[in-house]
Amino acid sequence: MKNPTNKIVVGLDLAEKMGLCVLDGATKQILFSSSVKLSKKDSESRLIHLYKLLNKIIEMFSPGEVAIEDVFLPAKTSRRTPISLGELRGVARLCAAEHGLPVFFYPPRKVKQSITGYGNASKNDVIDWVEHEFDIKVKDDNEADAISIAWTHVINNLFEKKIIEEEK
Repeated sequence: MKNPTNKIVVGLDLAEKMGLCVLDGATKQILFSSSVKLSKKDSESRLIHLYKLLNKIIEMFSPGEVAIEDVFLPAKTSRRTPISLGELRGVARLCAAEHGLPVFFYPPRKVKQSITGYGNASKNDVIDWVEHEFDIKVKDDNEADAISIAWTHVINNLFEKKIIEEEK
């Protein structure tokens, strides 16, 4: 298991166009963020690309934890979408496990609530908050989501730590 005091978090928004963030929770600095288009038609290439990318990110930044947006499926979702998302999630969990990293999942509503104060916030609300809070310009909503997920994890940990300290 990695050092539990390591505040570097990898945030992932898993999808065909994946959002990826490496955030130092101690300094509130984004060390890396982007969105990456994964292969839509070739599932083997998509999974291998994700596997190599995550391993490279983990080796470069030595994070302590991984935070992933939990699966959200709109009503009119293709039957193949849950399978594809499940495969991506499985690869992400495998990479984390190989490096001894715990994985945490956050539902979209909790992320939006944590970031904007409103669980039904729009994608634009999330993008606006991320760009203002971190003084950056994101490529798209996938990148903003990854940053939001990582930040939600950081503030969730701070909240839990404060509760534990108050109970002592």
